[in-house]
Amino acid sequence: MNPSLEKQIPSGVADLFFNDAARKRAAENALAQTFARWGYSEIIPPMFEYYESLASAAGAELREEIYRFFDRDGRTLALRADFTIPIARIVGTKLYDRAMPLRFFYVGSVFRYEEPQAGIRREFTQAGIELIGAATPDADAEALALAVESLRALGLENFRFTLGSVAYLHALTRDLQLDDAARLALANAWRRKNISALNGLLDSLSLDPARRAALAQIPALAGDARVLDRAPAPNDDARAAIEHLRAVLARLAPMGIRDCLTIDLAENRGMAYYTGILFEAFVEGLGFSILSGGRYDNLVERFGPPLPAIGFAVGIERVLMAPRAARAQNRAGIAPDVIAQLPADFAAMQSARAAGQIVEVDVLNREADVLREFARVRGAREIFWRDGPKENL
Repeated sequence: MNPSLEKQIPSGVADLFFNDAARKRAAENALAQTFARWGYSEIIPPMFEYYESLASAAGAELREEIYRFFDRDGRTLALRADFTIPIARIVGTKLYDRAMPLRFFYVGSVFRYEEPQAGIRREFTQAGIELIGAATPDADAEALALAVESLRALGLENFRFTLGSVAYLHALTRDLQLDDAARLALANAWRRKNISALNGLLDSLSLDPARRAALAQIPALAGDARVLDRAPAPNDDARAAIEHLRAVLARLAPMGIRDCLTIDLAENRGMAYYTGILFEAFVEGLGFSILSGGRYDNLVERFGPPLPAIGFAVGIERVLMAPRAARAQNRAGIAPDVIAQLPADFAAMQSARAAGQIVEVDVLNREADVLREFARVRGAREIFWRDGPKENL
């Protein structure tokens, strides 16, 4: 054993205990309860499975981040890097003939080999949903509405969603016959709103003036629903994508959700993965997204019959960095309500526990003054003394 490592942990992981562990679990429980109230049932894929299964449906970037290892028979296994691919496998191989749609939620760790930085670890927790078997605007609206409700359940208010459409961008570029490098460069120039890089790339494509102007306009198509009126739609697929976005927004209007949405038709994160709408959520004070999701209609068919699907995931560690979420989850502390001195009234202790109170027994047999000070340090509100009386602190 390397003595320099035996008391350390690898880069990108963390030990959680006391209030940090309680806050994280409280956030997970709040999301699980919210998902369940919307009709989603929990699904628990294995933490590792065959590498081929996970890698076949992952994009090139995600494949590079997958943790791989060998079993004793020499087969390549991998830790899950997200939940969507394993759930697609489960549905495609085992649940494809069930009544649709299927509604699942999950909470658990995922693992990616990437450089740790603010809000990013190599082991992190995702909580999210998958709505499988429906390709309607109503399904997309439900996913967005539940995403908003999820952040509210965590105590967040000052958040914004960006909403785009990969289907729209695919419709604009499908006939350009771009190689992978040019397609990636175009997507990056749009998303980063890098006008200089975009102009250089468009000049190299020998486009007719109208087509060039349409593609050059994409970074400016951000704002409220009126953006859709300005979006160029040179073919049926582009028009259909714009009308789908209109229909989703129309369904969100009576829910009071449209005010926290910003349309951004240049958004294309995960363009190789998603097929329709995609969205991200940002909160005041953080420079990275805390929730992301979108429609992925081509994923389940890699494992079985084709089924449309949409989902999103909340980054638990990221969301707990938001100041308001941190304050809300501080209510999930570990301080006991009661310190009980033995032999205190066991029935009274059990009654307090049944009422939801945390009762901690003094197993070190402290003297009264010492126990009283200990109770104050622990943040307890009451002491059950051994002779029956109770003392409020």
